[in-house]
Amino acid sequence: MSERGESPGALRISSSASDLDGVRLALAGELDLAGAPQLERSLQELERQRPRRVVIDLAGLSFIDSTGLRVLLRAQARLGEQGSELLLRPGEPAVQRVFDVTGAIRVLRFEAVGSDGSERPSGELR
Repeated sequence: MSERGESPGALRISSSASDLDGVRLALAGELDLAGAPQLERSLQELERQRPRRVVIDLAGLSFIDSTGLRVLLRAQARLGEQGSELLLRPGEPAVQRVFDVTGAIRVLRFEAVGSDGSERPSGELR
């Protein structure tokens, strides 16, 4: 158990400003049925601020299920409706496989990351 009494795979979310008009959320743990409502609430709070861009860093995720995937797809739709952009920073291979297998890789936008971990111009990863 962690210091706050969370289960070992519990979703943890940290946020920071990514630039003047954007916000970066870093996810760690598991984005599943138990953690999806927490992310949904965080995203809805951000949407009320109307950021130009929301970047979600998936690098710390160890697992994502269809519930977590649904939260990301719905957030992209809502942000798009208000003229904002959702970008995902790729996760570990097991996490990325979910996007590949479901075809969500063709719908969601991923930030390109160099082999040294540096950001490259955004776009879809294929």
